[in-house]
Amino acid sequence: MMKSLAPVALAGIATALLWKILQILMAPVIAWILGMLMLGLKIGLAVAVLFVAVYGIKRVMQSRAKREEDA
Repeated sequence: MMKSLAPVALAGIATALLWKILQILMAPVIAWILGMLMLGLKIGLAVAVLFVAVYGIKRVMQSRAKREEDA
């Protein structure tokens, strides 16, 4: 009976060891992934703000030119 339970015990010990190793290794990996996502979000927001600013300046310039043309 004990001989047939040895592989089950070894599998349980191996699983526990692998689980601990993955917990240790995944923390920096997850932190790096979240850092890259935050960097991408910042870059995307900066590009969006830049496009909105350029569009706003363009509209103001066009409206001023149209006002001067009408006057």
